[in-house]
Amino acid sequence: MLNRIHIITSCFLLFIIISDNFSQIQPIRYREGEWIQTWYLCGPFPVEPVTDTAPDINHLTGFETDFLQAQGGESNPQIEAGRVVKYKDTEFKWFQYTTSDSVIDMDAAITKRSFVVAYGYCEIESPGSRVCLLSLGTNDGGRLWLNGEQIWDLPQGRRLMVDDDLIPVCLRKGCNSLLIKVEERGNIWGFALRFIAIEPYLSLQRLRLFQIIPAKDGSIKLRFMYSQAVIDQIFKRMTLSVFNSDEPEQLVWQGEWTKTKEMPLDFGIQTYGNYLLHLNMELVDGRKWDGKLPFVSGKRITYTLFDQGKTEYSIVLGRNASESEKWAANELQYWLKKAGGAEFPIRSDREKFHGKEILLGINEHSNTLLDPEFKSPENSDESFVYKNIGPNILIWGGKQRGTMYGVLTFLERELGCRWYTPSVSMIPQRKGFTFEHFYHSDAPKIRVRNDFYYEAFEPIWAARNKINGAMNNREQPGGVECYWSVHTFYRFMPPSEFFDEHPEYYSIIEGKRVHERAQLCLTNPDVLKIITERLRQTMRENPEYLIYSVSQNDWANPCQCDNCQAIAQREESEAGPLIWFVNSVAEQVETDFPKKFVGTLAYTYTRKPCKTIKPRHNVVIRLCSIECCFAHDFKNCPENKSFLQDLREWAQISPHLYIWDYVVNFSHYIMPYPNFLVLQPNLQTLRENKAIGIMEQAAYQSRGGEFAELRAYVLAKLLWNPECNIEEVIDDFMIGYYGRSGQYVRMYFDLLHQRIASDTHIHLGLAPDDKIFSDQFIRNADSIFDQAEVVAENEEFRRRVDVARLPLMYLKCKRSPLQSKYDGTYKLFKTILERENITHLAESGQPHLEAFHKDVELAR
Repeated sequence: MLNRIHIITSCFLLFIIISDNFSQIQPIRYREGEWIQTWYLCGPFPVEPVTDTAPDINHLTGFETDFLQAQGGESNPQIEAGRVVKYKDTEFKWFQYTTSDSVIDMDAAITKRSFVVAYGYCEIESPGSRVCLLSLGTNDGGRLWLNGEQIWDLPQGRRLMVDDDLIPVCLRKGCNSLLIKVEERGNIWGFALRFIAIEPYLSLQRLRLFQIIPAKDGSIKLRFMYSQAVIDQIFKRMTLSVFNSDEPEQLVWQGEWTKTKEMPLDFGIQTYGNYLLHLNMELVDGRKWDGKLPFVSGKRITYTLFDQGKTEYSIVLGRNASESEKWAANELQYWLKKAGGAEFPIRSDREKFHGKEILLGINEHSNTLLDPEFKSPENSDESFVYKNIGPNILIWGGKQRGTMYGVLTFLERELGCRWYTPSVSMIPQRKGFTFEHFYHSDAPKIRVRNDFYYEAFEPIWAARNKINGAMNNREQPGGVECYWSVHTFYRFMPPSEFFDEHPEYYSIIEGKRVHERAQLCLTNPDVLKIITERLRQTMRENPEYLIYSVSQNDWANPCQCDNCQAIAQREESEAGPLIWFVNSVAEQVETDFPKKFVGTLAYTYTRKPCKTIKPRHNVVIRLCSIECCFAHDFKNCPENKSFLQDLREWAQISPHLYIWDYVVNFSHYIMPYPNFLVLQPNLQTLRENKAIGIMEQAAYQSRGGEFAELRAYVLAKLLWNPECNIEEVIDDFMIGYYGRSGQYVRMYFDLLHQRIASDTHIHLGLAPDDKIFSDQFIRNADSIFDQAEVVAENEEFRRRVDVARLPLMYLKCKRSPLQSKYDGTYKLFKTILERENITHLAESGQPHLEAFHKDVELAR
């Protein structure tokens, strides 16, 4: 079956029969699914030629001429083979055309000239009345009549695709006439037509049975797209339900379809907005069918938020507004002025409501506009809504962070505000801003979001980008959900305090109690008592934290005593004694701290889940991905198979997971590290497995890590919504942060990530001599950065490009220290480090930095 017309027609042309004598049309017997291969054709009739491409939304000029007017007209054609049609002193004769193919090739049958039209006619003999689909494909546009009724019209050019249009029709018993009029806009033309069963295609989207027709006054009609006969043959009844698309649970109106081609939907909507029509149908054969149609309704009114540096709006806060809501009001005021130059005064709801307000949070003024049954969200609820009610804009959510996040999202989505780094923000400037309809609601997909980059620790940037998690408490608008410490065994029970008198508190290793690079004896009752009391004291002294860690030291050597090993062997994991111990601690502190959590690690030797012991409801397992390959995502790499299995098993037995994930090369913070391709799928996998919190550990001691600004920004977006369009986020950053140079920085970014293959595996210690860093890659990357520097708008953008290029310079210094010293790479590298105050090239800090400089400077 052909999908398009081929210029070479000899493959499928059987024969053309042209008769000089009039003869009756021979009806074709209806056969479901078979192409109609015999037609009576007439043409080509001239239409007005065009010099350029014909317009896409109108038929060719002259198409509307009824060339068959003398033979009954297009709606009642009287066709006979051999009969002549006269038009402007030219005669056109009807002739029979038969092909063995699906396509009627009009180039072969009529003409290869452009800007003409022609007719095709046939009669279908149906043994009975039936509803079916007329399947049609054309090149180019055209019009179609069945039994004199126009059932299809396409005023545009297109290539021929079989079954492109599926048109529900009713064939009557006996003879049915089909007339098609096809136009030629250039190149090739033709059509293909058949009848097929309607049942497999009964879906609103595929057949486009209904259409919403809006009027200027805001009223709407429901239009059935095909004939009344189809309605009577297919539909028994249909219930119509209109919902507000912005608030999908809100039923606006309900009624029964009148089974007419057009039905006014009179549900009294005055507010302009987005709505959804649900169609719940019962077909004549008893089957049920549901469809949905989105539409816009209500009187369209345009409101002006600001114009030419002036505004009639004010920002209104409730008298009991939270600190974050007050901060958000100042943010909104500041960025609106940056965007349009207008000063938006901040007022209290104690003042009189004046009708053009941006209402933050739930206050007296917003209560006058909202439904009387509206319930305020919980203070800790981070979800939010912003919408307009008439000219007024309402933004609300939980008082702690929800309203604040709503304001920040409003600025991002509606005005294009961006906070790329702590020092680089932007908002497009404009003379005016108008709106007709606002509605947006959102909620975080991950409860605690910890972006562990040095850049992301800046509290204002973190708040603006919806980062709410931290290892240590910090003053940040809206506050943070803190995870108190990690590796805390010796913090609670330092060997200097206990070991000399109580060595039994520490690990037995090879038959001897030791404390150097060891752990605690978790089955010792005194250890449980001491840890519990000291944890209580910590929770009392540091009430601002959500989770408090009771966790192993950052090395191995768990206790090998009989009691500890009995649990480990029974649970088939060293996590056994740890979870048993942490459960005991959590049970004892719960009475005093019912809303707090006790966290512990599933890390290195404790990563494997327990066989039977389950963490308590107030215990958070902090699973670490430190052993993984970060060239490929968790689900698609054999090296990650065991971690994925552990993740899924912990998710099955744990009430809460808090993931400690890694996104940086700790051995070389500043070296190229192509792991962006796994950030999104890995976060999605973690979210799927009950992660209430995720920490993305990165270059946390200094700025200057490889693509640190970009990665911090991207991670913030992903932690809020792992389904966001990551390519759009990256492209937006590239252009916004690097300006004209961004196209080349993106080119380098893609070049780097193209180095990853199915057999490429990178870990947290990727080395400079790894095979992915070929000499050719370095040469190509250098060339790209040279172009990026040339097009930079100014010195500020050029400096940002310098920082993006630092990883490439570092790689050259590590691979060829002598050459980098003499070609100027090392000197430039040092200059940029000092200028940008970059202090850490690796997690180890100063020792690594000193060794790096020594290796290059002493190279001979």
